[in-house]
Amino acid sequence: MKMIRFDEEDIRFLAVELPDSVKYYHFSGDFDGETAEIDRLLKKDLPHALKKRLEIERVIAEGLKRDYNTDFDTLLNRLRGDFPRIQPHTLKALTELGGVDFILRNGQYYFQNSAYANILVTRTDLLKTLDEYGNFHEPSPHIYEGQHTNAAIMKERGGRAFKYTVSMELSVNTEHVKEGKEITVHLPYPAICDEQPMTELLESSHPITVSSSDHRTAAIKTQAKKGEKYFVTFRYVNRARYTELDPQKVSSKQPTFFTDEKLPQIRFTPFLKELAHGICDGESNPLIMAKKIYDHLTDHIHYSYMRDYLYIANIPEFALLNGRGDCGVQAIAFITLCRIMGIPARWQSGCTVDGDGIGSHDWAQIYISPYGWIPVDISYGGGAHRRRDEEMRNYFFGNLSPFRMVTCNDIQVPFDPQKKFMRMDPYDNQVGEAEYSDEGLGFGTLHVMRKLISMEDVTDEYFPIPK
Repeated sequence: MKMIRFDEEDIRFLAVELPDSVKYYHFSGDFDGETAEIDRLLKKDLPHALKKRLEIERVIAEGLKRDYNTDFDTLLNRLRGDFPRIQPHTLKALTELGGVDFILRNGQYYFQNSAYANILVTRTDLLKTLDEYGNFHEPSPHIYEGQHTNAAIMKERGGRAFKYTVSMELSVNTEHVKEGKEITVHLPYPAICDEQPMTELLESSHPITVSSSDHRTAAIKTQAKKGEKYFVTFRYVNRARYTELDPQKVSSKQPTFFTDEKLPQIRFTPFLKELAHGICDGESNPLIMAKKIYDHLTDHIHYSYMRDYLYIANIPEFALLNGRGDCGVQAIAFITLCRIMGIPARWQSGCTVDGDGIGSHDWAQIYISPYGWIPVDISYGGGAHRRRDEEMRNYFFGNLSPFRMVTCNDIQVPFDPQKKFMRMDPYDNQVGEAEYSDEGLGFGTLHVMRKLISMEDVTDEYFPIPK
């Protein structure tokens, strides 16, 4: 999928309302009709903001048409191979629970092409409880011993730290290689932040430029060749401090940075403002307010793999109106509700990094004086809540593990050097992006690989045992 030429700040125009004729086609799932209508409208003399909105919407329509082609019966039959007791009403209940992302076409469910694999990862525990009638039941409480062990160590030592060696790699699929054409590749690189006091470049496939952007990258600019792999290998330390939060210690004066809207996603809509004030219910202590918001989200949003974020015009409203969302969707919802209430909140993201490998992950931070920036992982907390592990649910409000790599200290930040064409993910930076001087490379054109080479516990160095 080719990406349009695009100034990164233009993503804010995703907050512009679409014409009714375009919305009709979009919400009926007629994406061919939608693109045709957009093309018709773009021939007119339009305001700049609407023109950009329609150009972005055309990319969205093409992506949804490509990504949502699994109908209800196809997904049901695939799942029956693993769970023979599953019935049509089971899958319908799973969608109503927020367990799987979908769109509607003429009133019929169409799921992501990866829905089967996603359900196996996120809902196997529930489907294992199916009775002979295809009804699922509440799974037994489940404790992740590793999380509790890590939390105990952090409480005892005041924190924990690990040193990692990681390789990030990207290549262009053969059919999209343009021999000799200038190509720029942006690979994720450990961000500059308190959690990562040390980063060291070890090796790269080509000369690189490492940025200091809040979406930190190692950029490669070279001539494209077939079979070429672009990679960077680095070593870094991630340290996680342990904090015991006490509302009574919260200062009476709090800062006001990171409390504004940031279109299109951090948007103070009437619904979200009403919801935020209803959740906080007259509370004035920012730590207690943030915990109320956290508890509401971990109660009401079920974890589900999601469509690419570019395809969601208003992520926090999507999450709270539909009751589903992955880690980043939940983090954006939390940040937005906190900012509405005047609580400084920002995005942080990158990867989970542990013995099982590397996976994309997003979370949030809030600023509460005198504690400073406090991490909040809504999806981990919600997962603990569904397992009925309230100790870990409370832990992830204020604490994380060191099994992470931070690549982003904020949401929706331009790369350095900036891309000329639209990013596949304009809000985040976890796997990398690439473009030619005259063509943007998008979904389905790239192959990415992230490899954990080594990890070493260095807690003694950063959190020594008191003598």
